[in-house]
Amino acid sequence: MARWKTLSGGEKISFVSSVVCLTIIKAGLVLLPFSTFRKLFAWFTKSQTKNEVSQQEISQTAWAVASAAHHLPFELLCLPQALATKYLLRKVPSLTLEIGVAIDSSKTFQAHAWVEKNGSFIIGDWDENISYQRLWVWK
Repeated sequence: MARWKTLSGGEKISFVSSVVCLTIIKAGLVLLPFSTFRKLFAWFTKSQTKNEVSQQEISQTAWAVASAAHHLPFELLCLPQALATKYLLRKVPSLTLEIGVAIDSSKTFQAHAWVEKNGSFIIGDWDENISYQRLWVWK
């Protein structure tokens, strides 16, 4: 709670928006078949206008999503966080949500979701010892 008092108005709005967005996305992923969720999400994220935003705004959104995911009382792994980031930054051009897989040395399968802008991570970066192969890119 002490940290809340130090946040700017914009940071508080980003955090609350992230809480709402993550909660709705989590409910959608739990309650709907993924094909239905994907169609609804595509419809909601569809934007006719594209606006470049500052790197500070992009970073603030990524911070808010990660922070909200950490503080909510239910598990929010990489996919809901990537979906929330993609939605909140839906008007930013060249933003992609990506899903990949890796198989580690113990033959364990790992899946991961992240968001990139022009090849740079927005949210969901990973340890350099892991090499994910992209399976799906959602523009």
